[in-house]
Amino acid sequence: MLTLDIAREPRWLDLPQGVRLLAKPLDRITRAAAEGAAQIEEAKVLLGEAAQQERSVFNGLYFMLLVRLFARRVVTAWEGVGDRDGAPLALSPTALDALMEHDDMAVAFWDAMIGRPDPAEAEGNG
Repeated sequence: MLTLDIAREPRWLDLPQGVRLLAKPLDRITRAAAEGAAQIEEAKVLLGEAAQQERSVFNGLYFMLLVRLFARRVVTAWEGVGDRDGAPLALSPTALDALMEHDDMAVAFWDAMIGRPDPAEAEGNG
C-alpha cells in the first residue's frame, strides 16, 4: 500500500561539540539537485588542474561540496555555534559552509542525513 502521510517535519541533529542543527528531511529531488550542483562546482575547480587526475582529491572535493549544498538546503536553525568571542552566531550560508569545513561536523551531518533511510523506502514505498 502507498502511504502518503509520511512525517516531513524538521528534526534536531546532534553533532559533535554541542552543535545542533534543525534540518528538514532530505528528499530525493533535493538530493539530486545538490549532487548535480556539486558536480558542476567541482568541474569548475578541477578543470585544467593536475588535481583532476587525483581520485582522492576528486572524492574529497566532491564530498565537501555535496555536504555544503545539502546543509544549505535543509538546515533551518542551529544551536551551539558561536563567533570568536563566544557570542551566538546567526545562521547564514557562509557560516554554515564554515561549520561544514570541520571534518567532524561534516561527517556527523552526513551520517545523520544520509545514513538514515528514506521515509518512503522505510515503509516499502520506494
